[in-house]
Amino acid sequence: MGNAIIIPTDGSEYAEKAANTGFDLAAKLDATVHALAVGNVNLAEISSVGAAPPQSKEDVTEIAASWAEELAADAEAHGLESEVVVRTGKPAEEIAEYASELDADMIVIGTAGRTGLEKRILGSVTDKVVRTAPVPVVTVRPDGSVDAA
Repeated sequence: MGNAIIIPTDGSEYAEKAANTGFDLAAKLDATVHALAVGNVNLAEISSVGAAPPQSKEDVTEIAASWAEELAADAEAHGLESEVVVRTGKPAEEIAEYASELDADMIVIGTAGRTGLEKRILGSVTDKVVRTAPVPVVTVRPDGSVDAA
């Protein structure tokens, strides 16, 4: 297998910043970009008064697929090979599991830059990926700065 970089996406601006960094690394390493999006089953179960009805597992997976397809198309526009990967489950777990299955070279993931109480309450997919991934993780902050773990 050739070099492989996983770039998870949730369709956010943070994921987009990470993708640009991931594309640069993929070009330097002659790596295939694995555009990974996870249909978050937790979101399929969320509902609140006055909000839209909960989305089905199929709905969140379809949304995730559109994010992954868009990221893969962007990678190809940068002259890179790409693969669309869509999974369903808890994002951090699925990202780490896919990295293990693929024997990826690295994961490049965005972070929203939350700190303190907000981070503790909301949690962080990126933090969980950094703690559990079997491969190096490059995190990209909202300002575009990069950390490696």
